Amino acid sequence: MHPLVILSGGKATRLGDFSANKPKCLLPIGGQPFIVHQLNLVEEKGIKSVTLCLGHLASEVVNFVEKKYCGNLDINFSFDGDALLGTGGAVKKSSQKIDTPFFVMYGDSYLDISFKEVSDSYMLKKGPLMVIYKNNGRYDRSNVHFTGEKFIYRKSNPNPLSKFVDYGLSIFEKNHFDSFHKAFDLSLVHEKYCDLDQIQFFETKKRFYEIGSIRGLKRARIELPKKIGT
Repeated sequence: MHPLVILSGGKATRLGDFSANKPKCLLPIGGQPFIVHQLNLVEEKGIKSVTLCLGHLASEVVNFVEKKYCGNLDINFSFDGDALLGTGGAVKKSSQKIDTPFFVMYGDSYLDISFKEVSDSYMLKKGPLMVIYKNNGRYDRSNVHFTGEKFIYRKSNPNPLSKFVDYGLSIFEKNHFDSFHKAFDLSLVHEKYCDLDQIQFFETKKRFYEIGSIRGLKRARIELPKKIGT
C-alpha cells in the first residue's frame, strides 16, 4: 500500500474560536481527538506509513502522537519551519523522502473509502489522481465540473454548475511538484494537471466527513460517533 501524507498544519481560520488554541486535528469527536479516529481508520484500510505535515501548533500534535497514540502505524513528521509552506509546499517537502507514489489527504477529513481500490486504479508516470464525489453542494461547495467530455477543477472559482467535489484524497509522485516552489496551495497542482488533461479521476460513492468548517464540525460531532461506535 502506498504511504500516506496527511496535511495537519493549517491554521483552521474557518473554525474561529473552536480552534483558536488547539490544532483542529486534536478537536474532540466522540470523546477522542479527531486524529485518533483518522489514524485508526487509515490503519484499518491497510495504510502502514504516515507522514504528518505540521505547521501551526505543531508541537501539540507531536506531543499527542508520541505520548498517547496507541496504534501500529509508522508515523513520521514533516515541519513547515519558520514560514508556513501552504498545503502544496508542505506536501512537496514531505515527498523528498518518499520514492514511491503516495496518498495525500487533509487532516480534517474522515474518508471511509477503500484505499486499495484507489491505489489499484492509479496509473504510473501519468498525472496525479484525484478522488471525487458527486456532492451536489451538500457537504461542501462542489468544485469539479464535468462538461460531458472532461472534468474541470477549480478550487477558488468553481463553475456554478459543478456537481462533484474534490473528496480530499489524492495520489501523487514527487515529480508532480517539480515546477512549483516555496509556498503554494495543493489545488494549483491539481489545476495544472487538469488543464493539461493529464489528471486521473476516481469517483467514490462514499460520503466524506470534515471538521474544517463549523458546519462540518457540528455535523461530525453528531454523526461520526454513531458511525464509529464511540
